[in-house]
Amino acid sequence: MAVSTAEWEKHTCDACKDVDAVKNYEKFELIGTGGFAKVYRGIRLCDHFDVAIKVMNIQELQLKNALSRVSEEVRIHWQLRNPAIVELLEVFEDKINIYLVLELCATDMQKYLNTRKQFTEDETRHYIKQIVAGIEYLHSHQILHRDLKLHNLLLTKDNNVKIADFGLAKQLITHGQTNSTMVGTPNFLAPEIATRQTHSFEADIWSLGALIYQCLVGKPPFDDQDVLSTLRRVANVRYVLPEGLSMETKDLINRILQKDVKKRLTLIQIRHHPFLLKRQMNDRINSSRNSSTSLRSGDSGYFDTSPLSSSRQQTNESTISRGPTTLNSLPPLMINKSQIRNASSTSVLSCNNLSHTNSISQHKFINEKLIPLNTQRLDRRHVITKSDIMDILDDGEVVIQHLVEVKSGSKRIVDVFRVSSDGQKIIYYRPDRRQYNSYIESEGPLSLPVSYEQYTFDTLPEQFYNKYRRAWKFVNIIRSLRCKIIMYTNDGKCRLMETSIEFDFTHINGTKISIYRKNLEHLDSPLEIKLVDLSGRMTSIFSYNDSIEQLNVPLDTKQMLQKTIKYRECCLMKNHILEEHQSQFPEGKTFPAIFGDKPRSSSHNISK
Repeated sequence: MAVSTAEWEKHTCDACKDVDAVKNYEKFELIGTGGFAKVYRGIRLCDHFDVAIKVMNIQELQLKNALSRVSEEVRIHWQLRNPAIVELLEVFEDKINIYLVLELCATDMQKYLNTRKQFTEDETRHYIKQIVAGIEYLHSHQILHRDLKLHNLLLTKDNNVKIADFGLAKQLITHGQTNSTMVGTPNFLAPEIATRQTHSFEADIWSLGALIYQCLVGKPPFDDQDVLSTLRRVANVRYVLPEGLSMETKDLINRILQKDVKKRLTLIQIRHHPFLLKRQMNDRINSSRNSSTSLRSGDSGYFDTSPLSSSRQQTNESTISRGPTTLNSLPPLMINKSQIRNASSTSVLSCNNLSHTNSISQHKFINEKLIPLNTQRLDRRHVITKSDIMDILDDGEVVIQHLVEVKSGSKRIVDVFRVSSDGQKIIYYRPDRRQYNSYIESEGPLSLPVSYEQYTFDTLPEQFYNKYRRAWKFVNIIRSLRCKIIMYTNDGKCRLMETSIEFDFTHINGTKISIYRKNLEHLDSPLEIKLVDLSGRMTSIFSYNDSIEQLNVPLDTKQMLQKTIKYRECCLMKNHILEEHQSQFPEGKTFPAIFGDKPRSSSHNISK
């Protein structure tokens, strides 16, 4: 069986303690479908409590390699006990299906907004206060949601909001900021995610700003004709505030939708913003509850079963990098008994899970200072500098052996710093002088001495930060030179590198245009565009953020620059789709990927 029912704390009362869990619930009408799950309105027979029952076929989960993915989702969701979060009540299974029992809500905010077209400022204020409280609760437990949108915000019959769907959530206490993959829904993505930079809690705050805009205007701020155009508007923070909005509203939205995360309002600042401090006009809220468009208890918001109004909306509301499940609110399975008991205690995240408060502080601190490295798909490398021997081994491990010059003029290795391929495991030791009395290159595997220090990324002492940075920079340089995606067009060849940032386009006339970071040591370093002519001579360097129309260059160069940016965005979208495929089928080889055929009319060699 996929999950032993003994691993889960079930609902028990005198009436049902000896009854099989499946028999304690009755399913009624289907209220939603998605991915490999069906959701039914149900009732718990022992106390006639209304629930939503999510049913997942075990065999289908196994075929889609989804068990481990949904396990993480449930692990996160089960910890959460807060009025602003949809509650996961019980999990059980039989020989065919896994059942998740969740509290039943009336509808989701997207459906409700569709009937209303837009909310008043008072209604929006009512909802946003609750959403802010829910996000604060998640962030206080180191949980980043990463897919906040109206579909994932459910409404009770009393018109209160509950956050749902933790399929893209990440708990930073156990996972560092290792993922720069685009995850989320295009209309609500923060620029740092859209441009593949590391992201943290500020990404949820950006989504909150987009939600406020949508509630008041009726559509998301960056909505455009297709995903690519939407992402371009997100990256450039290009949106228009209607004239009818109050000054407080405009100020709040503008101060949240800041590209620079340091300038973005914090949740505390949002809570104390004049927009949310305005006196609530409760009679309006109450009247809207009782109107003809009030929430219907039979209309569950767990899935959007009605068709979208247009193909454009369908494109931009689709979730990127979701994995095998695209469910709107109901998480999945498999954590051990001790995890569940600890999570359901009054402290939610107990000492058994967190060790102690200092570990949280350490985790926050290290993620502000370091970025985990990743050597996935990189070949073996051996580089010697004045002070280090740097290697990427066959298994992806990074080894930095620090050299010092001794009196004889020879060099000796004084310490060894080793990092696992995913950047999460670190080993440090000083070699035996008898073994390393002079510098000798070795192509064989490195053995460990009797005495060594071992750390995880989250527990790495600050004294080793500089060594880790050197390892990360070494790997990042290699990644910036290795192709991840090659795309041929009618007028040239495009290459997106393993960093998913660096990019170049070689035109059939021999001109090469490169987009790269000014400083490879920093993911958020400004992008530059470099032009190199056929002779190999660099002709121009521009800032990526410059307006191409205003550049003092010939028209054909402007057109070539515009095409290059367009091709890069196209490659980035292909990359997002392929990374999603890779996450679902990790055993397959997805990269490097090649699209199209080399232009036959090319008079220059663009195959290099």
